[in-house]
Amino acid sequence: MRIGAGVFTGVSVCDDVGAADWVRAVLRPWDRGTHRVATLVPADYAAHARILHRAGTRTEDVRWAEIAALTGQRLHAETQYAELIRWHADSEYQGPPEPWVEPERGSLRRDECAAAAEALARYTTTPGDCWFCVWEGYGSAWTILNRLAERSPRVGLEHRTCLLFRGPVTAATAFHEGPWFQSPTLWWPDDRAWCVASELDIYSTYVAAAPSVVRALINDSALEVIECSPENDVDHGPYSAWPDPAGNA
Repeated sequence: MRIGAGVFTGVSVCDDVGAADWVRAVLRPWDRGTHRVATLVPADYAAHARILHRAGTRTEDVRWAEIAALTGQRLHAETQYAELIRWHADSEYQGPPEPWVEPERGSLRRDECAAAAEALARYTTTPGDCWFCVWEGYGSAWTILNRLAERSPRVGLEHRTCLLFRGPVTAATAFHEGPWFQSPTLWWPDDRAWCVASELDIYSTYVAAAPSVVRALINDSALEVIECSPENDVDHGPYSAWPDPAGNA
């Protein structure tokens, strides 16, 4: 049984979160220090990809590869946006140097999410049946999510507590209210052909999949994607290091 059908178009929030048990069991622990791609998506897939959230200036979108060319750097699996634009955010937080603006933190743009979902839907036998974890903390912006959180069970990931939704792969873009849009925190089709994660505060979305899926994402002109491995360091967003999830210094 599912409750809350139709609150976000195309998906229903689940009153049984057992479908997420498999992914909870295979994600790497959040150790202190460097975090790996396998902390966010499962390591035991044949290939992994990093979707770079769209960068830009106040007037136009710019791909990370274009910025790397302008700054004489090489774009690679562990490239940090702050390094590309020579941005040194201090503890009081300073915005990026002109003319650059931040990519979306913790979320693909809606058009990017739609492009990723369209590409991924071709590489699953269950495109009509997909699971979406959405961090309950986004409820601070969404009245809808707050209402659902009052009566829905949670997926207890090590570092995030999420509501679980079910719908077709193309419903990955369903999570919005007013000006707010959020790509799912973690999502996968019922056949587990791939798994996608958009972690809070970082500028990349990670994908675990077959090599053919990663190639398709790389070749999609609507996205900027580079191949990575489970052992690569993750995107840090604007921060030089992430805080320990246990709250230790």
